[in-house]
Amino acid sequence: MNAFQRLAARLFFGVNSTYESANRSPRRAQVPGSAPRDATLDLTPSVRSELVRRSRYLVRNSGFIREIVGSMALYSVGDGLKPQAESIDHAWNRKAEAYFNLWSRHAELTGRFNLTQCEHLICRAVDTDGEIFIHKVMKDNAPKIQLIEAHRIGDYSDTDSFVDGVKQDADGSPVAYRLIRDDGTHVDLPAEHVLHVYDPDSPSQVRGCPSLQHSINHIIDEMELLALEKHAVKDNADITRVLTTARDDAEDGDFQLSAVRLADGSDTSWLQRILGGKLVKIQPGEDIKPFESSRPSPTFTGFLDHLRRDSALGMLPFEFAADSSKLAGSGVRLTVAKADRRFSYRQTLLIDRMLRPLWLWVIGHAITTGKLEAVENWTEVNFTTPRRVTVDAGREAMQNRADVQAGLKTLSDHFAELGMDFHEEIENRAREMHHIKETAAKYGIPPQLLFDSFKVAMTTSASSDTQKTP
Repeated sequence: MNAFQRLAARLFFGVNSTYESANRSPRRAQVPGSAPRDATLDLTPSVRSELVRRSRYLVRNSGFIREIVGSMALYSVGDGLKPQAESIDHAWNRKAEAYFNLWSRHAELTGRFNLTQCEHLICRAVDTDGEIFIHKVMKDNAPKIQLIEAHRIGDYSDTDSFVDGVKQDADGSPVAYRLIRDDGTHVDLPAEHVLHVYDPDSPSQVRGCPSLQHSINHIIDEMELLALEKHAVKDNADITRVLTTARDDAEDGDFQLSAVRLADGSDTSWLQRILGGKLVKIQPGEDIKPFESSRPSPTFTGFLDHLRRDSALGMLPFEFAADSSKLAGSGVRLTVAKADRRFSYRQTLLIDRMLRPLWLWVIGHAITTGKLEAVENWTEVNFTTPRRVTVDAGREAMQNRADVQAGLKTLSDHFAELGMDFHEEIENRAREMHHIKETAAKYGIPPQLLFDSFKVAMTTSASSDTQKTP
């Protein structure tokens, strides 16, 4: 293919193609956008800023979106992601974990949030803004983190060196981030001091995009339609009865609720005393009946349901976030399993982009200052996640016990699935067993009695007393 043919193919792409989806048709609207290019050219600063503005509006005003964002943070972070050091020195591991947990109580620069609260804020920001920046700073010779929201990083006069507030080298690696201050000035933060937490959709994407951007128009339309329908329902509720008449001289006086006796008709007040209730006298050719409203209609509610289902795709299953009443047993398990996969992926994102680098920074600083000694593989760390969401807790617990007993699963994996720390649980169990032995020796009873249930203990005690009786 020569240069002219390549240029023609580029200018007239999709014309008479064997791929039907690439051909243009007057019966279909043209898909907006240019030819395929880098994500940074599509996600411009103005586009990204508008997406963030609308996304924040929906999180504040849409209960459905707020539930999705809140559920993602609640089930992904829970009561916090806890470190598990994995160096070759087990005693050092416990000291390093204790040091990190103590630091996490006052991890944030302003002192308003601990590390678990920061994890929740960061998880929510990934869905709402698409990203968040963590600035590593030193305060009083102690490591601190500063949370920087998406609108604080930017450069509205892009240059060759900065693209949407991010400076890159020739290879595309971030070199610096431009922080916009309250007074309009800016300061460039070195990339090694900043953690950029976001979930990229493309290798060429430099900034994050709200995870709910695909559903913004759907949710805004739903909110507007629902507001209009609510007004219509209230207007209809204000109308109780309708008078139908063929006369053109109808007046309010035709409603004879308190009429006097008339020569040409019955007295309604007199009939009310006899029959009870309220009577209305109308003229011939008139009909009065209660007004029955058909709003909102089942079609309208089904339409809203479709908008919400389509909006939830790509984030959390609609049934998990909003309504699971139509699911059967297998459907519930599939929905929960899909949601659990989403939570696991978000946990991996937080660990790789935030927590593991923070461990290296905080523990590295402790080693440098002599608060901890350096051991081999001190950089190796894992994190315990919250208990996995499930609908079959009893059945899965029974299967886990069987897998552990059969050697198909380690105790470490078992405790990790429950959101517990293996080393901490083993230490607690050892202390409990030691205390049971000391208590049993103190009172002169077999230790096994304290392990067994009350019924078994009483049975064993009664049997022992019977054997001692002559």
